[in-house]
Amino acid sequence: MKYLTTSIILLFFTLCADAQIRLVDAADGSPVQAASVFVEGGKCVGASGNDGAVPLPKGYNGAVTVQHINYGSREFRADTVSGGTVRLTPYIHEIPEVTAKYERPDYLVIIAYERSYMIIDSIPSSFSDAVYDYYVPLRHGRVRRKMRSMRNLHKVRSQENSQSEFYSSPTMIKLKKKTLLDKFRDKGYLADSTASGTMERGRAGYVKGIRCDPAGKTMTVYIDSVFANRKRRTVSFFGIKIRFENYKKGETYDISNNSSPTLRNLVNMYEYLDMYMRPGRKFEMKRCETFEDLYVTGVGYATKKEMKAAMKANSLKPLVVPPSVPPLSTPLAEAVSCMK
Repeated sequence: MKYLTTSIILLFFTLCADAQIRLVDAADGSPVQAASVFVEGGKCVGASGNDGAVPLPKGYNGAVTVQHINYGSREFRADTVSGGTVRLTPYIHEIPEVTAKYERPDYLVIIAYERSYMIIDSIPSSFSDAVYDYYVPLRHGRVRRKMRSMRNLHKVRSQENSQSEFYSSPTMIKLKKKTLLDKFRDKGYLADSTASGTMERGRAGYVKGIRCDPAGKTMTVYIDSVFANRKRRTVSFFGIKIRFENYKKGETYDISNNSSPTLRNLVNMYEYLDMYMRPGRKFEMKRCETFEDLYVTGVGYATKKEMKAAMKANSLKPLVVPPSVPPLSTPLAEAVSCMK
């Protein structure tokens, strides 16, 4: 009888453990956080946690699609996952090597493709992408951004729900001179070039960490789970009400030259925001999630004269997604194809 009871308890815990699916790196088994998670019907159920846990609805056993800036997309069925883990293969995103043609250039020029999409009540509602040139001063000054091309799409509004629906364009992530990498360096987290794992935990629920990938020769610095373990932060102004639930941010750098990375070595960056929002008193509070990705597609240098000429130029071109950027997951691509 004692043996039977023990077996039942062990079986119970085994079933509970299997119910929690985690995303891990196929190379080193480290958790993959901030991956967008879609289920059947094209619904987004959030982003993977700091431990790689996938936020699936209780008892869900159907198809799942995950997408991550460093891994591309992966499809699987929740009821066929072995050992409770799904291994993701890193997506190699290479940046062309460019040398300075000036003795003393004034700006580092970073060409970036950006995409951003908003999820309202689990359904993709808007999508934007663009190509920018960032002029980063090598000495003093502020970062300038010049748009090359852009498109802005929205879900078609239904007539019967037009009074209760709201759609807004997701904001584009913006490259700053002071990066998350710089803040980690200031804290001394990068003193050990081989450091990997959690660096700090805060009262706001946040986790600061580093992930080094020796095989892919990249290093990712990230902040995760902000607002997760505390009373949610609520902001109200002019009838707009926002309650923040979660925030994630990460930057990936090329470390193939074995030197300390800088903005020159940026490969990509992402931001994820989970919140409940009411844009006006006539609307209900709804869950809104924004996913923002930035991919560096080229690096160069420029003089101050060239920067000024580029900023004055008025020549927007049709948007073309660079071939080096991983494609959208199938559920998101289908949702975007129905937007206008």
